[in-house]
Amino acid sequence: MIKVLDDKTINKISAGEVVERPLNVVKELVENALDAGASNISVEIEKSGKKLIRVSDNGCGMDKDDLLLSVQRHATSKISVFEDLSKTLTLGFRGEALPSIAAISIFDIKTQKKNSDSGWHLSMEGSKQSDLQPWAGSGGTAVEVKNLFFNTPARQKFLKSDTTEKAKIINCIDEIALVRNDVDFTVITDGKIFAQYRKTDSKIKRIEDILGKDLSKKMKYISFNHPKIGIEAFITTRDNSLSHKNAQYLFVNSRCVNYPKWLIHSIYQAYKQSTPIGRHPGIIMFLKSDPSDIDINVHPAKREIKFSGENEMYELFYTFIKGAVENDGPGGIIEVKSAEPGKQLTENAGYQYNRSYDYKRDVSVSDYKNLYSSSNFHSGVQEELLQSDEYKFAGQMFNMYIIAEKQNVCYIIDQHAAQERVKYEMFTDEIQNNKLSVQQLLIADVFELQAWQSVVLKSSLAVFNKLGFALEEFGSNTFRLTSYPALLGGNVNLIEIINGVIEFLKEEKNAAVPEMQETIIKIACKSSIKAGDIMLDKQALQLVRDIFKCKMPYTCPHGRPTMYKITREELEKFFKRT
Repeated sequence: MIKVLDDKTINKISAGEVVERPLNVVKELVENALDAGASNISVEIEKSGKKLIRVSDNGCGMDKDDLLLSVQRHATSKISVFEDLSKTLTLGFRGEALPSIAAISIFDIKTQKKNSDSGWHLSMEGSKQSDLQPWAGSGGTAVEVKNLFFNTPARQKFLKSDTTEKAKIINCIDEIALVRNDVDFTVITDGKIFAQYRKTDSKIKRIEDILGKDLSKKMKYISFNHPKIGIEAFITTRDNSLSHKNAQYLFVNSRCVNYPKWLIHSIYQAYKQSTPIGRHPGIIMFLKSDPSDIDINVHPAKREIKFSGENEMYELFYTFIKGAVENDGPGGIIEVKSAEPGKQLTENAGYQYNRSYDYKRDVSVSDYKNLYSSSNFHSGVQEELLQSDEYKFAGQMFNMYIIAEKQNVCYIIDQHAAQERVKYEMFTDEIQNNKLSVQQLLIADVFELQAWQSVVLKSSLAVFNKLGFALEEFGSNTFRLTSYPALLGGNVNLIEIINGVIEFLKEEKNAAVPEMQETIIKIACKSSIKAGDIMLDKQALQLVRDIFKCKMPYTCPHGRPTMYKITREELEKFFKRT
């Protein structure tokens, strides 16, 4: 039987489409504040936004009539007719946002129009509106959202951990603050100031404030003007590739969006000859375009975007980025200009920055023979290995595969996957037997993280420390590492390990300690070795023997095969000897 839904149910369904988590509320309210012309925005959250979200601004404010309209569905000041959707440059133009938020929370809004003597105060509970009251405040708007999802408990069940939800909110504010360096932002979490970004005329200063000095000093400024689009970007040079993708941001007309597949492919192709495999460019790109040439309504979250003439745009970005990378300077700000795509890009040196210390450490397997110096995981393997009756070492192929022979069977072993399995089982064995050996760093590693990354790492410091990574807070969003597990060998990229764990944890819902521990061990073992290194015969044969002593020798900890086996009989059959 078909029936018309009541308004209360309709409002809750609409709210579910707009508000999936506290992050969506923060984003909508901050964007509204920016559209209101605010130059100072404060965001306060309690219990990762589940208990309280308060966004205050010094924007233009609203009068009584606009306040009442603002909480009605399909009411907005941003557009008048459908065609305006293709022209708007505002951020929070979706009219159902405030009523949707109010439908699933205890909602309170205070506002005063600039140059007015007084303002107005409106409270709501699950769309039920209370009387409008005068408010003796100041110019601007303050919105409070309490007990989010109090009347939609099913939605609460799908939220991730407090740490994850908090990190998503911080990341969202960081994104907005990156593009709006002309605005003061203050973030307060559970009664304490978490971050403050002071307005500045310098984009690189705001990048430094949010992403850290280590990254900002590795970037150079480039700009490009074209009849269809204006581009400003800060990019890493060929000597400063990254182990992660956390420094890739795209802003179109001041809105943070996801990189379209074609654009990110164009960028990676431009960097192809300058960035090693497995490394990534840092690229923060600010685009200005005629709103009619883009579509930001591909998805309700407004994170996806389509450009008109994407094939032409692909070539434009490829030419622009490739020219900038190939005309690489010593680091700092360099301006690159071209009147149109395809023309030679020119370079003009600007302000120079000193290079910062790069935490990248070269990884090698040449010290494989020292792996066992701190562990009794294997015993009795120090005899002359080449004289072993068990295995015969037949050589190394492509600096990647070890060929070994045993009892009419040939084994082609992936040295990367095999070492990863051996180290993984050594690591877990040392933990289980309380025999973990650590390597002290002669000079402690002090490194900066983005604010949202800092939130995630702080929640897992105890697990890192238990696994031999002596990590501690060392200032705002700064950490210090003084030791790490000795079995990982020398020259291990420790920062890459930490970033890998953060990437895993940010998407996990209430990850249990054993799961976190397992993840850290896997990432650490994978990061501590690589393919492509020449091994001494003794080292290669040692690895062959060790992989077969493992409990699960045929796959690495991530499930990839460690070896390919072919028998003498199969070879003779192939060569028609039988």
